[in-house]
Amino acid sequence: MSRLTSRFNWLGFSTFFGFIVLWELLIRLKLISFDYVPPPSEVFVAARDLILNGEMQLNLQHTLTAALVGWIIASVVGVILGVLLAVLRPMWTYSMASVDALRSLPIVAFVPVAVLLFGFSLQMEIVLSFYGALWPVLLNTFAGMRDVEPRLLEVGRVMRLSKASRIWKLQLPSATSHIVVGMRLGLAISLVLTLVAEMVGNPAGLGFALVQAAQALQPAQMFAYIVAIGVSGIILNAGLIRVARLLFSGQMASSGESK
Repeated sequence: MSRLTSRFNWLGFSTFFGFIVLWELLIRLKLISFDYVPPPSEVFVAARDLILNGEMQLNLQHTLTAALVGWIIASVVGVILGVLLAVLRPMWTYSMASVDALRSLPIVAFVPVAVLLFGFSLQMEIVLSFYGALWPVLLNTFAGMRDVEPRLLEVGRVMRLSKASRIWKLQLPSATSHIVVGMRLGLAISLVLTLVAEMVGNPAGLGFALVQAAQALQPAQMFAYIVAIGVSGIILNAGLIRVARLLFSGQMASSGESK
């Protein structure tokens, strides 16, 4: 318990708490006047009501399902393709131009295409989530595999390891920190694109609920959904880091990612 307390960012928490108090005071004392900016206390009440009637949980479940399913598929496919591009020279020669072209396209521009292909559906959100998360995972895996210490590869040759053994036992563990960074970036992009898809028109999830609250002139509910989105992103990122530290503690420590 004391270790957890020592690692807690009290300065960051105090700054955030001070911002909330300042926001409440400025609104209550009418020092700033915006018709559709409610004080935090009203946002808290709205969030409580949404939780009690089940709307928050239902929308949160839909959004996280789409974002996480797409991200998981993208992580698996991205790691496999990144490894293949790094170790198979012909594949890299004939594919990297296409990869560079596709990843350079604005991801949001792919939303109308996904809508035309899959309609307003959960499948459309998963496809967008997958497409957005694929590139950071793929490119970071590729970079990690190509950035392996040459002496490590020399050890593998001295030990007469097969190419597959060198990839599995030497290169992949060495690239772990790069892969985790790509997965973290991909997770954030997956969540953003899922929300964008819901805002465009899919009648479900946090994105749709956020737009619906804004159109209904219910700013307290709108800010409650914004807070839910932010908290979800923080928890997902923290959870991924925690899992990575548990599974790859040695590799994360050596790269400084565990700090």
